[in-house]
Amino acid sequence: MNKKISFLVTIGLGVCGFGHAQEITVDPSQFTETFQTSVLDQITQDKERTHLMLDSVKQVAGNGVQFTDEDVNIAQRIQRLQKTIPLEYNARVKAYLDKYISRNYKPYMEKLLGLSSYYFPIYDQIFQEQGIPLEARYLSVVESSLDPHTVSTSGAVGPWQFIYGTAKVYNLNMDSYYDERKDVYSSTYAVASYLKEAYDEFNDWVLALASYNCGRGCVRRAIVRSGLRNPSYWELSPFLPKETQNYIPKYIAMTYVLNHAELYGLNPKEHELQAGNKVLMLDKSVNLASLANALTCSSDLIKQLNPAYKKGVVQATPEKPRRLVIPYNESMSDSLIYAALNNQANPAVQQAIAVLEDEREHRVVRGETLQSIAKKYNVSVQNLMAWNNLTSRSAIVGRTIAVAKPLDEKLTKNVIAANRAKAEKTERASYVSYTVKRGDTLSGIADKHRGATVTKIKADNNIRGSHLKIGQKLKIYKGKS
Repeated sequence: MNKKISFLVTIGLGVCGFGHAQEITVDPSQFTETFQTSVLDQITQDKERTHLMLDSVKQVAGNGVQFTDEDVNIAQRIQRLQKTIPLEYNARVKAYLDKYISRNYKPYMEKLLGLSSYYFPIYDQIFQEQGIPLEARYLSVVESSLDPHTVSTSGAVGPWQFIYGTAKVYNLNMDSYYDERKDVYSSTYAVASYLKEAYDEFNDWVLALASYNCGRGCVRRAIVRSGLRNPSYWELSPFLPKETQNYIPKYIAMTYVLNHAELYGLNPKEHELQAGNKVLMLDKSVNLASLANALTCSSDLIKQLNPAYKKGVVQATPEKPRRLVIPYNESMSDSLIYAALNNQANPAVQQAIAVLEDEREHRVVRGETLQSIAKKYNVSVQNLMAWNNLTSRSAIVGRTIAVAKPLDEKLTKNVIAANRAKAEKTERASYVSYTVKRGDTLSGIADKHRGATVTKIKADNNIRGSHLKIGQKLKIYKGKS
């Protein structure tokens, strides 16, 4: 009996004998050729059924496509991938699949695999929360190749390629400083809302996905032209735009290849986004370049993590907080991040920086144990042992031990230096307060104050247009003291 047959026989035994595992002792050598033949016949029947399905597809395609035994295997793998969204293997899917597994596409596919390790967990978290099938994440690959800076010929932007009008409908903000279509979190929530509405209308996930390409109105009109009642995507496809006819085949082929990359020798390409990160909500403005310098990371990485900010500035207020993603590793503490984000003149920031500079050690006296010290400093015994290279038998009385995670010295110095420089700059800058009166304009106020400009007044007071309110308090720059 060859290895393949032995393996199948073993599986057959496991299935057939499961209910009587306590009563029957299995000896594979006792099985006859009849049983082996029945197992092989079952496999053959499965393949024949798949062949018949592919043959019917080939007839529809005009016999212009030849399906091989490997196509049978691919069709079966695609069927096993199906969860909520139906996936079909046919001539159009095969054409894109052959392209995606070709040698020319290997660098592109490996780049996508690497990027997916950053984007897909974000998509999955939001889709699971919003009740959207996780398989929908592959639409983003077809839409933008997981590049938030992709801009289509129709002006669609971001990882999910929202056009301006649709973005407005789903409450995505766009101005000269910020394009929320590029924010992976906000745009994914918007996609979830769209797909929910599309599924509620068509009661078909594949049609909902197709409508994301051409619009729900386009799908409605196609259904009317087809004269069909409750058509599937494949039945409706001839009545849809050419781009939408290719959209779902691309989606299925991409879903298959990214799920079976190892079969085609595809390995994820490494990139900076694969490192750890932390998501914050800011209620005040932050310069990304200064933040990158304080956190000792590259400005490019900060920009990659925050593609929605056009000019390297996060404009945030308590009324309109903004999301910020920063690189994060074990050498960072919450105090360190807080100090990097805020002005040192703030008493809370001074306290945070004091924590960074403070003594982070403890001299052990008689009667103290690792357990009592851990409780005192609100840390674990395991961490105390790791930070001080201790074992459970180590003598600690009289020793000075670290009682907080050792900080990255360069990182800490950068944060402190950046905040001190910012505080000194603030001290040198001189401002006066001005109350807006009837008839005042920005240019008129600037003319009254030496050293002030309209641009500076707007920046210092977070004013976007030129409208002023009577009684409004303005901070006016009048040079350095």
